[in-house]
Amino acid sequence: MRIYPEQLAQQIQQKLPSCCLIFGDEALLSIEAFEQIQVKAKALGFLERFSYSLDGSFDKDQIFSQFNTLSLFSERQIIELTLSKTTKENTDFIREITPLLNPDILLVIKGPKLNAQQLKSVWFNKLEQQGLFVATNVLMPQRFPQWLFQRLRVAGLTADNEVIDFLTLHFEGNLLAAKQEIEKLSILFPKQHLHLTQVEQSITTHNHFSLFQWVDSLLAGEKARNARIIKQLQAEGTELLLLSATLASEIQKLLSYSYQMKTQSLPSLFAQQKPKLWPAKQALLTKALNRLSTLQLEKMIIECAQLEVSVKVENKTDTWLQLNAICYQFLK
Repeated sequence: MRIYPEQLAQQIQQKLPSCCLIFGDEALLSIEAFEQIQVKAKALGFLERFSYSLDGSFDKDQIFSQFNTLSLFSERQIIELTLSKTTKENTDFIREITPLLNPDILLVIKGPKLNAQQLKSVWFNKLEQQGLFVATNVLMPQRFPQWLFQRLRVAGLTADNEVIDFLTLHFEGNLLAAKQEIEKLSILFPKQHLHLTQVEQSITTHNHFSLFQWVDSLLAGEKARNARIIKQLQAEGTELLLLSATLASEIQKLLSYSYQMKTQSLPSLFAQQKPKLWPAKQALLTKALNRLSTLQLEKMIIECAQLEVSVKVENKTDTWLQLNAICYQFLK
């Protein structure tokens, strides 16, 4: 069963399955999910924990023996397996140990976000059917305000929309900093309804954005959010060439779709993509393609090439302005 992190507490309150899968690219959510599972498992008598990495070469015999050394007098065990990427070797091994699961073992497998093909794999589906899959992915912008609201409530605080909007503006993309700020607010204003003036006096800005969030803001046509992300990335010292290459790559993909749309429908084009595009990504691409013409995309590709020349060859000082100009056309 697939669940979101906010559903985990209620789910394991009813029953702790023999296997929990924690996969996603939001570190805080992954850490907290594992901590919740550990607390529940300890209450049920899982007092021993054994951790193994399945990256590179790993000792299969040692892990196998851990599954087979149980006796009437042994403690119930948590066996934690971590993989930074899925390979044939480690997924084959996971398939081998799956039949060894029993009520005295809680298997927890952790790793980064899986793509659509990996989510359909035999080893993953087998374990998901037996247990829980906690998807700890980076929050979409529309889910972040709700996440803040829930965190405030857990901390014993309430707030109106203007406070939530203010927190979103300052902490989007950085859940760890948001968590720390809420903890600070709960100490300063325990069990209170927060007002904007209180939060403004206490707040410290900790935005952190990835290139993927920047690209998504462009595809969605979000002018204010894009400007905020660009400003933050520049302040963090992000290489302009990295931004330029990322932007050029995304425009090239859009241009390819734009050419092909003359003979095929967009849903048909998306269906042909490997790995398969997530529905959220399809929606963003559709929004951008409905807004931008083939001619506009061709013009922006040329300007991206000119920007690269400005940075690499001409050493111009107005290159960030050039990038902003391309983004502006993307958002019109």
